[in-house]
Amino acid sequence: MWNTFLAFVITVLLEYFVSNGPEPSSECRILPQDDNWPKKNIWESFNRSVDGRLIRTIPIGTPCHQENFDLEKCQYVQDSWHEPELHLASASSMMDFIFANKSCDPFTAKTDQCIVGTYVQYAVNVSEVEHVFKTIEFVKQHNIRFVVRNTGHDFMGRSTGTGAVSVWMHHLQDMEWFENYTSSTYSGPAVKVQAGIMGYQISEEAEKRGLVVVVGECPTVGFAGGYLQGGGHSFITSSYGLAADQTLSFEVITMDRKLVIASPTENEDLYWALSGGGGGTYGIVWSVTVKAFLDLGATSAYLSFTSDGLSRDEWWSILSAWNRGTPNLTDTGIWISSNYNLEHFSFAPLFAPNHSIGSVMSLLAPLIHLLDDEFKVSYNFNIEHHDKTPVSSQEMDNKISGFQMGGRILPRSLWDSDESFEAFMGVVKVILEGGVHSIWDVAMRPTMEVAGHPNNAVHPAWRNAERMFNPTL
Repeated sequence: MWNTFLAFVITVLLEYFVSNGPEPSSECRILPQDDNWPKKNIWESFNRSVDGRLIRTIPIGTPCHQENFDLEKCQYVQDSWHEPELHLASASSMMDFIFANKSCDPFTAKTDQCIVGTYVQYAVNVSEVEHVFKTIEFVKQHNIRFVVRNTGHDFMGRSTGTGAVSVWMHHLQDMEWFENYTSSTYSGPAVKVQAGIMGYQISEEAEKRGLVVVVGECPTVGFAGGYLQGGGHSFITSSYGLAADQTLSFEVITMDRKLVIASPTENEDLYWALSGGGGGTYGIVWSVTVKAFLDLGATSAYLSFTSDGLSRDEWWSILSAWNRGTPNLTDTGIWISSNYNLEHFSFAPLFAPNHSIGSVMSLLAPLIHLLDDEFKVSYNFNIEHHDKTPVSSQEMDNKISGFQMGGRILPRSLWDSDESFEAFMGVVKVILEGGVHSIWDVAMRPTMEVAGHPNNAVHPAWRNAERMFNPTL
């Protein structure tokens, strides 16, 4: 009786709010199917205003479908689909394919759809500040969604948007080095990079100068955009902090069409927000200046083995021992990318700035002893010292996996007691035995002390982090 009455009340309330609720917001962005979507002549006028740099999206999977089918071109797209270079050259394609929502999938039947779908509708290939100004003016005038894009190396879907116009920053490639950048908060080497620069480009130039910069592990990660503005972890994060901790100054375009400086002494609130508060939120970064550090060399190591010949309990003993021991590594400035499931384990790489081979081997001794002496595991292991820190492209697999990740920042407090650590491992067991592909696990320690006590918008959880924990499907 009570359940029947409750259902009746809920139904009446829903009907009331539906019939008496507010009208749909007029602020909703328009879409290509709407009557007030700009006509062809308006787009042509806009194109002239940005010096002919407007690009209408034609999905790169187009040669694989319908009347546009071209066997040779389609084969090239399919063969290159997991190579970042294919998507880097596009003003619209994304490296995380799920956000394309199969709008124009090169692997579906040639009779299947090929539409713009969730790709941006248009992109402006930016080369001048005025191009961004004009784009902002246009999207505001016509109430069109606005997106900032660089490389498409984006696993949150933020560099695309249905019906959007994007500013494509990828060809802004200026880079300027300072031997002794001096401000009220810092004195030392630094580099100023425009928004299109990728991490590997900075590392290559830094290497020539005997320097290192906190950049993304994957070489195709754009530096000044969502990476740095969202925090930005790196091979050298356990030694120097996050990318956002290194910012000295921004040139940023605001939505009222102004190019301003944001630094610790000028537009301080904007500087604070851009340094870790989230990309594409507070403005369009035109350039950023960041700290560089003397290159002290590094040791890198790679280890892999399988569960062949091991019982399930033995496998869990090894995974538990590995996970329990990583704080001993990260506390010395080491960064580790590991991947494991019920059949395979690897770290590729373990990266140890300012460490010798001997010091890394000493830290890995408990794990090596476990594999050699207790469980007699056959494994592949390689360790190498580098007088100069390698460019990220030399250390990381640059392929696009296509797997979907769901991540958490794990606090160091999980390692404070046996009880909390065993609870963590219990969750790992449930996840792996539940059928996920694997866990990609990045161990690092970007504490306030390591980062130099910066005042910025980096999420506080990073300061007590031990892991970025990413189950993959």
